[in-house]
Amino acid sequence: MNHGTVIIHVRSLADSADRRLLLTAEEQQRADSFRFEGDRMRWIAARAALRSILAGATGLHPREVPLMTNPFGKPLLAPPFDGIHFNLSHCHDLALIAIGVDGPLGIDIEPLERAAELIGCESGFCHPLEIPDLPQGEARQAALLDLWTAKEALLKALGTGFSTAPESVCLKLASDVRIERLQHPSLAGHLAVVCVPTVTTEIRFAADKDSTSATVSG
Repeated sequence: MNHGTVIIHVRSLADSADRRLLLTAEEQQRADSFRFEGDRMRWIAARAALRSILAGATGLHPREVPLMTNPFGKPLLAPPFDGIHFNLSHCHDLALIAIGVDGPLGIDIEPLERAAELIGCESGFCHPLEIPDLPQGEARQAALLDLWTAKEALLKALGTGFSTAPESVCLKLASDVRIERLQHPSLAGHLAVVCVPTVTTEIRFAADKDSTSATVSG
């Protein structure tokens, strides 16, 4: 991978056939613990997709990719591959995986229909400096969803997730990262945001069998 570049992989989670073979024995046991079949199949597909992508970056077999987690549960690569940074987010049958080598990153995808649920929840995830800038009317829903998605991507990049109170973080003050909204044919009906190091000069979608070219909007 090149410095300055973050690659986004798009994966469908609708079909998990044969992907279980890419998981470790421990991961297969975890998959079996899911109560609902749909949740189990999507988890298998997402984990297998992640292992396959990281296998390409490390040169290892997917099952041999040395995954670990930080104290907050964020997946990481163990040394000597810890210079490769990645993050995964999924919504229903769609997963996004971001990968780069310049520092920690985070990605989040949310369904647009979730916007209506955020009205009235401003104080639960908005920093006091962010609330006055929110529009009124129907535009407020979209602005809140954008803020939620961007903030989750940021907190995932920081490695804490929502162990850090989201209302304590102000996106306007996050000058040490770059936050970008993603556009892709597969993202219809969704909002997706990636948070990357400021040294990133290119964010692009992988051109492979499951990903097509797309653009990034600021």
